[in-house]
Amino acid sequence: MAKTARQKPLRLGIYGGTFDPIHCGHLLLARDAMEQGRLDAVLFVPCAQSPHKRGKPHTSDLQRLFMLRAALKGEERFWLTRCELERPGPSFAIDTAREIHVAFPKAALFWLIGADQLARLSEWAHWEELKKEVKFLLLQRGEETLKDHAGLVLSLPRPRRIDISATEIRHRVKSRLPIDHLVPASVAAYIKRQGLYLS
Repeated sequence: MAKTARQKPLRLGIYGGTFDPIHCGHLLLARDAMEQGRLDAVLFVPCAQSPHKRGKPHTSDLQRLFMLRAALKGEERFWLTRCELERPGPSFAIDTAREIHVAFPKAALFWLIGADQLARLSEWAHWEELKKEVKFLLLQRGEETLKDHAGLVLSLPRPRRIDISATEIRHRVKSRLPIDHLVPASVAAYIKRQGLYLS
């Protein structure tokens, strides 16, 4: 893990995803979660293979890690772990939550989640065990899903609507359109330098 446990109990957010690439929307939602959810830090967890998506990421693990490190540089309360990249097979949330609990045994863990993911929560592997390990912090509100998961989910008081997606960014790169307004400058420069997402 990127950090060692502190003396006071941590309120630690866990933000998993493919991050292919990480973009300004991810950073805005993480900031909102930290501020409105009163988190001490947000731990970004790039997955090796999402069990909820078909196909592999468009870039390598190392390329996605490089973009994440570039985007998070200077953000002392945004942390990064490669725990899912170091495990074989699909990246299951329950394994990640348990591993983080070992690293931070006294921390309260909050899994950052969108309304679309929350609606499919019962399909997650070992989700009955997962809900004992973490609380879910809803980044984008869906009132119908809150009713289904009463007590398990905390919702941000002022959820933000983000209309940026990694799919859109990849399409813009392939179409030779600018992405400087959608990703941090360091990430845009790396994508251009490495010729990512052009095919």
